Amino acid sequence: MTSHAIILALSFGTILLGSELFTNGVEWAGERFGMAEAAVGSLLAAVGTALPETFIPAIALFMSRGRPGPHSAVGVGAIVGAPLMLSTVALLVMGVAAIVFKGRRDRVSLIVAREDARRDLGFFLPIFATIVLIGAVLNLGPLVRRLMAVLLLCVYAFYAWTMLQMRRSSDAEVENGLYLERLLGGRPDTPRLWMTVAQVFAGTLAILIGARTFVVEIVRFSGHVGISPGVLSLILSPLATELPEKYNSVIWIRQRKDNLALANITGAMVFQSCIPVALGLAYTPWHLGPPEVLAGAITVASCLLLYANLRASELKTPSLMLGGVAYACFIAGLVWLGVL
Repeated sequence: MTSHAIILALSFGTILLGSELFTNGVEWAGERFGMAEAAVGSLLAAVGTALPETFIPAIALFMSRGRPGPHSAVGVGAIVGAPLMLSTVALLVMGVAAIVFKGRRDRVSLIVAREDARRDLGFFLPIFATIVLIGAVLNLGPLVRRLMAVLLLCVYAFYAWTMLQMRRSSDAEVENGLYLERLLGGRPDTPRLWMTVAQVFAGTLAILIGARTFVVEIVRFSGHVGISPGVLSLILSPLATELPEKYNSVIWIRQRKDNLALANITGAMVFQSCIPVALGLAYTPWHLGPPEVLAGAITVASCLLLYANLRASELKTPSLMLGGVAYACFIAGLVWLGVL
């Protein structure tokens, strides 16, 4: 069992390394193409850091070959668990970061663009709530599920188009140079396009390798600890794969870029309610058990609280700390259900 745990940890590290390379690369792509800072956070950075939680269910569902089983359970658990982590643990981490860096920032509360965050949540909430409800109570046929998957892809395409219409602020800048340029002795603050593309490709490859190893090991590990692979994936997959979003948001909070920090989280939620869910609808029966339904309900409740607290441009830390309370309720619910 020790060897499985070590390999699982190494796959986490590979995923995070790939996400760091990818995110840094797409930030520079946004700079080069003059994309608005909100679009970089909600679209490019969100997509980049959401790749791990997309690759993990994609690979798991591919390995399941469309049949119910442990790999299918891992895929569905990862799909539902990712938005749960972002709407609970990620918000808690942001609140803690705001307190830790209050001296450097000269404030504790986050100053965010209310309309940007509410726009993202306005996309996410109805889509995700509907998908969870469908998985809990309906038994849809393959054709209907695949049509819904196509509809979700169209919704995300519309969201991406909306973000790309925004204009970049004249004072927006990327804090870190391109890693690959720095490693090869180039000019990291003025990276070449082909180097940017190469770094994005390298990051994607690392995420893919790490994700495949993770899927294999989590199925094996679940057998040793006596926990359902679906439940283990629901807890462990997002904790590992959401680290890039949490890491980036902490860095941006330290740099007083609160809007980017929150946009990275809410933009990833929109992505996860469309792309990974479309995969789940297309390649599984999409029958959600009590743990997945519980995770979905906690996610929706936490996002509704966040939406309600975005009444002004100032987001206070108690509102973010409620994410930790919501995740504690989820763990308590799993215990009550008898799956932990």
